[in-house]
Amino acid sequence: MKSTILSPFFSPMPLFILLVAVMAFAGCTGNPDTVTGIVTNYKSHISSVNDYSMTVIQTMPGGSHKIDILYKRPYQYLLKHRYDPTGRTWVQSIHNLTFTEFQPESHTVDILAINNPETCFPPIADPNQLAFPVLFSGDFNLSEHGLETVNGREAYVIDAINSGYTDYFGEGKEGKIRIWIDREFWLVTGIQAFDSTGNLKTTFEVKNFTINSGISDNEFIITYPEGTKVRHPNQFC
Repeated sequence: MKSTILSPFFSPMPLFILLVAVMAFAGCTGNPDTVTGIVTNYKSHISSVNDYSMTVIQTMPGGSHKIDILYKRPYQYLLKHRYDPTGRTWVQSIHNLTFTEFQPESHTVDILAINNPETCFPPIADPNQLAFPVLFSGDFNLSEHGLETVNGREAYVIDAINSGYTDYFGEGKEGKIRIWIDREFWLVTGIQAFDSTGNLKTTFEVKNFTINSGISDNEFIITYPEGTKVRHPNQFC
């Protein structure tokens, strides 16, 4: 490798200025190896996702949810829930500014108009939506925790310490929320919440996902058997 010996008369200042300029041009302040860079890149990338599908396992004291999620812009969701140990299942969807929930056990379906699609979503367990208040509300002190492998994929890890203004996952004041963000696709692939003494309160684990696969609008339409009791409240929120 060719090396260069600097003359004693060479001033290092122009080289220093050049390095600073190159670093600034490369967006050094958005370096994804820092917590600020990771959060900035996450928000930028997630806003450009057209659709995704994923399976999420939510675990908490007393049982767990298996949730199959479809998402498509704008404002389309489909969630298929299964809760163990009861085995209860239900389906929720947002489609064409309508929120629909079908409960097979009770043979009922609720159909509600959505008042404001910009802010109104059903009570979902999508880890991307759940992570947004933690990362952007200012109620948590964030720190970068390095890289970890999740289901064979590298993910950035962020620790968020509750500053005491909220109790988002039951972690309480000084509790910790750990968030995994996929390094390639920038989806949240895991969340764990601990109270201030280190007790695990809840987890969200993404088992698999696809991104920008061209999900059909028809996937968000809920069908239910003839004879299901249909209820029509005024609006969702």
